[in-house]
Amino acid sequence: MIKLAILLFCFSVINSQEQNEIIQQYNIQEEIINPISVSDSLQIESVPDSLDQIKPLPEVRKLDTELRKLEPGEDFFEFKSSLDILKQQVDSLKKVLSTYEEGKGALPTLDEELLNLIKIPQLRHRIELQNGTIVNGEIIEENDLGIIIQTTIGQLAIEKDKIVNIKEDLPPMAKVELIDEPFVDVYPNKEEITGSIKNIGTKRADFVRVIANLWSPETNLIKRDSVFISGKNVKYYSGIKSDATLEPGSSTKFKIVLTLDEKSDVAYRTYEVKWESFK
Repeated sequence: MIKLAILLFCFSVINSQEQNEIIQQYNIQEEIINPISVSDSLQIESVPDSLDQIKPLPEVRKLDTELRKLEPGEDFFEFKSSLDILKQQVDSLKKVLSTYEEGKGALPTLDEELLNLIKIPQLRHRIELQNGTIVNGEIIEENDLGIIIQTTIGQLAIEKDKIVNIKEDLPPMAKVELIDEPFVDVYPNKEEITGSIKNIGTKRADFVRVIANLWSPETNLIKRDSVFISGKNVKYYSGIKSDATLEPGSSTKFKIVLTLDEKSDVAYRTYEVKWESFK
């Protein structure tokens, strides 16, 4: 009997401990579940209601189905200002065309002092090198070792053993000379001098003029006169026309008449030929 009582007592103690553990586990689960539910409820309450964010729809436009008719004499659009501008442009274009037809307008003239400031090297020499290169410029210094040539890009030093040939390469220019000594007809009160000239250059000579000078035995100038030649008609960019031109290789005759006093003693005569170059 004593053993049975001891067994019952032990069984009751163990049973009470198990119940206590179950109660403790249930309390712990409630503590874990309650914060989660509270936080979830807070999150749900913080979400704003979507109905509050709805915006009203824009108003529906009403189309005007009535057509407005233009009054008699009323323009569909204003075009008077456009016509005025177009008329001004046409008038301006007419002025430009009239200037072009009259002679393409006068070209601006350059001052001689301004042209002197623009120093462009004269390409007087044509130098051929051993490798086939051609150098154009002006030789400004030369010695036994080589030369220094001025080109459009600067100065170049070239050794003489690399040079094959040097030639003068002058730019195109006009050169008018007397062909022969002019023939002189002497009269009591005048002299008539006739002769011929020729342009032996490579460019046209403009406004060619022959000048005759009559000198006394004491080398005093008795009479001086000149005459423009009669050559080819040319119209220049400035609109000026002239026939006192002589093309390269062309020749023409001239005649100068000089009036003298009966007491004039002419010992000898000299002649000059002047010309210009224009475009």
